[in-house]
Amino acid sequence: MILINHVYAFIKSDKWLVLIYFITTILESVFTLLSVYALVPVIQFMFLQESNEVNAQLSYYFGALSFFNVDFTLINSLLIFLLMTILSSITSVFFFFISRVNGYAIAFMLRSWALHKFYGQGLTFINNYSFGIIQNTFTKEIDKVSDAIYSVLNLISVTIFSVMMFSFSMQLSQSMTLIIIVSYIFVGILMSIIGKKISSLSTVTLDTANINSNKLFNPILNAKNVLAFARKKWAYDIHADSFKEHAQAAVKSQTLTFTLPELFKTSSVIISVLALFYVLSQGEQLTLLIATLAIFIRMQGKLTVFTAAYANIRDALPSILQYDKLFPKNKTHQDEKKGKKIQDLQSSIELKNVSFSYSDRANVLSNVNLLIQKNSFVTFVGHSGSGKSTCADIIMGLYSPNSGKVLIDGISLDEIELTSYLDIVGYVQQDNILVEGSIRDNLLWANPKANVEDIWEALNLVSIDNFINSLPEGLDTMVGDRGVTLSGGQRQRIALALALVRKPKILILDEVTSALDQESENIIRKSLESLVNKLTIILVTHRPSLAKHSDITYVFESGFIAESGNYKELTKNKKALLNQIEGNLK
Repeated sequence: MILINHVYAFIKSDKWLVLIYFITTILESVFTLLSVYALVPVIQFMFLQESNEVNAQLSYYFGALSFFNVDFTLINSLLIFLLMTILSSITSVFFFFISRVNGYAIAFMLRSWALHKFYGQGLTFINNYSFGIIQNTFTKEIDKVSDAIYSVLNLISVTIFSVMMFSFSMQLSQSMTLIIIVSYIFVGILMSIIGKKISSLSTVTLDTANINSNKLFNPILNAKNVLAFARKKWAYDIHADSFKEHAQAAVKSQTLTFTLPELFKTSSVIISVLALFYVLSQGEQLTLLIATLAIFIRMQGKLTVFTAAYANIRDALPSILQYDKLFPKNKTHQDEKKGKKIQDLQSSIELKNVSFSYSDRANVLSNVNLLIQKNSFVTFVGHSGSGKSTCADIIMGLYSPNSGKVLIDGISLDEIELTSYLDIVGYVQQDNILVEGSIRDNLLWANPKANVEDIWEALNLVSIDNFINSLPEGLDTMVGDRGVTLSGGQRQRIALALALVRKPKILILDEVTSALDQESENIIRKSLESLVNKLTIILVTHRPSLAKHSDITYVFESGFIAESGNYKELTKNKKALLNQIEGNLK
């Protein structure tokens, strides 16, 4: 049923392409039929039979010759047969072309929807699955789902082709056709039994593929640590072990999937030949029987496609289930809501009784209440795991609270179009990864509408404009994969420039200085001081000293706001948690 829903979704999205596909199927079937039909008189001449012996079966043929005033001769019959064969080949090539267009259209539909749901379901969804499973689904399992949908179209196409061919073969030799059809039914029953085994093996193959992808890519994503800890052999070994396990399961599944159409192809040849000899022994005309055999020979390739399509569907069932689990067809809350569009922060951001838990960690935030006035500088301070970064993510709408509300100018964030809200937010995190390309490409990625003046203004605010000006390529200097050609401090300052080039109304900085040298930290501190009271700044940090210039500091402890106030007020109280955090850092 899930597969049928996917097929219906594709037909609905590309109805004209599917219509052309089935029209081409009918044309190919017609010309294949005509090429076999034109073969009968050629065989008749080869066996030196009189035309009236097969006159009933060739009545339409002779009628067409009479209409076009063509003599019934061996040369003319051969020419007609060759013409029909050429037309049959041309339509087969066109059918193949349309089939491949359909195949890629299906793959695009599945990947587009998967990307839409991947981002649309937010961080809660992304964090619930390992990168290995998501990567394996995008790169491998989606192809299987695509093949399954394509295979359903193939099943329908081959059925149309087969019905037309069987109907003609019944006119030539009813006995031989019935024997072959009954034999195919028994073969079909055997195939369904094998199909169940294929699905069972495919489930194991999918599970081991997910594990193997995880074992391969997780160390790659942490390559620096693997090299620093001299754990290259470990990375190789865990991949080798998981790959061997996956390979064993995959080989069994793929071999059985390949065996199914091969079994049908071999059995269909044997069935056709035995049926021919049996019916011939009953006294039927050899000319008609050879023509009937020619029909089944032409059908064999199509019917082999049919069995291969069936095997592909059985093989893809576990992949379809995983795809639907990760990227369900039901609309999320974010998909359904239109929401109010906003272009600015008018008064404040407020959290009322906000609580939040991750699937594997409860009470990350508990009954949090806070108020952030427009153009104020607010700092969230706390130990690692205290909930401060999660609180910032909730303010951005990346997570939805389990209870409580986030109010933007008194309006619940649930009622606001999230994209319009995030358009006024600039965000910088601790581990920023720049996109591959130049410095200019990165800044334009952050704000496609930015002009050169906007770019240099943002770079000047973070005091990196002189450095970039000194580079031979200037703004067109390539940053390398994930910004590896830049130092940590340079990368972080450019990341801050990415946020500022958006000309945000709200700037959220999450541990932006925690891994920087003193010089880079001081530069970013000065940049923040220059922005105070010009926009709303939310700084998340575990360093209380960074809160000196903030209007209000919220101190987080185990998911609660333990205390709040300005820096001077909090540090006057020697028992204040803020002082304890500062002392622990020293």
